[in-house]
Amino acid sequence: MKKEELLQQVYQTAFDYEAQYGGCAQCTLASIRTCLGGVSADTFTAATALAGGVAASGNACGACTGAILSIGSFLGRDFENFGTPEGLKAKNDATMIGQELVQKFMEAYGSIQCADIQKKLYGKSYRMYVPEEKEAFLAAGGHGPEGCTKVVANAAKWVTEILLAHDLVKVED
Repeated sequence: MKKEELLQQVYQTAFDYEAQYGGCAQCTLASIRTCLGGVSADTFTAATALAGGVAASGNACGACTGAILSIGSFLGRDFENFGTPEGLKAKNDATMIGQELVQKFMEAYGSIQCADIQKKLYGKSYRMYVPEEKEAFLAAGGHGPEGCTKVVANAAKWVTEILLAHDLVKVED
């Protein structure tokens, strides 16, 4: 598969997962797992409560955290190297590559905070743990084509671009 086809596939898969299932961190990871592999079932499961800005708190965007977890899945420090020079290098490399993703979020949304991104998209933020506010979020287009579905799709596409740029994933030219 060629690069542009892969990027479109990753984008659309993430978009569709978020529209159908919700859970921005898991939907980002699921797209990467489906289209690229490399993300373990345990990592996917561990991301369950990251949606809505970490346990619906409006803090760190789940799409961003899911994408960062994707980077760690391909390049991260494993437990066996937790205290080794190799582990420290992996940690530092993943952090620096993760900064590239953070910059994409900053350029597009001005923040990596869920509440700030919601304000940019919808004019206000919603407390997802309050049922009435979650309903209002959905009514405002939360899972519509310009809502969090697009944020998740962008995060999956951006992290794929980054993984490709660092030769952590290979594709046809």
